[in-house]
Amino acid sequence: MKKTITLVLASLLFCTVNAQLKLIDPTHPGADLNNTEIVVNGTPADTELEIALSVINTSTQNYTIACRRTEVDVLPNTRNSTCWVICPPYVNQGEYPTLVVGQQNGTVLTANAAPNDTLVGFLAHYDPQNIDGCSLLLYEWYDVNNPSVTLAKIYGRFTHNVNTSCTASLIEKETVSLNVFPNPVNNNLTIEIEGGNNYTLQMVDLLGKTVLSKTNLTAINTVDVSLLKDGVYFATIVKNNVIISTKKVIVKH
Repeated sequence: MKKTITLVLASLLFCTVNAQLKLIDPTHPGADLNNTEIVVNGTPADTELEIALSVINTSTQNYTIACRRTEVDVLPNTRNSTCWVICPPYVNQGEYPTLVVGQQNGTVLTANAAPNDTLVGFLAHYDPQNIDGCSLLLYEWYDVNNPSVTLAKIYGRFTHNVNTSCTASLIEKETVSLNVFPNPVNNNLTIEIEGGNNYTLQMVDLLGKTVLSKTNLTAINTVDVSLLKDGVYFATIVKNNVIISTKKVIVKH
């Protein structure tokens, strides 16, 4: 039988961008978990650590909601899976650093939510694979008609450490400033990074496919996106297999 670890709600870390959705733990309904870090405690021997959430539309608008999962700081050789509309198989760390979950044959499956609707069945799964340590993942919900706006998000920290100390690397990463412009962009995208260098850029589409990459980024970089199709992408900077920061980019020719 799969094992679900008790959830522990950490302190509020960030300012909400657009509090249009409420996230609750269906087993203990109450506080809005939007914009928080949820800590799931386990051991390396656990075969599955899990976060379960219900999503409530607290706005006055109808939404067609999709969910995106990003590996912020995930240990190599671990596995994860995210159930949204459907439950896909596990993927290995690094296989899809950013992934729009709930897909079938390359099509994003969405959930419709009218005002006051509650969507149940979100599950974030994580398999430590007998590795000692911890991993951090980001889960974001957005309307497919306006994918550049995040309606709700949580960070999930899965701890399975016996001998390894797990630090709150999330706050450290927030100090790295990533700027992208112009946005929307036609041909040349400027990437500005304050706080480090030697990063790798990954341009990821809405299906989680890396469509462009560039290594050894410095403080100011120019990236040619003229061959990309019109649409929404995620400009992600990575260092040592860890995602440092991500910005949404709209390509429009």
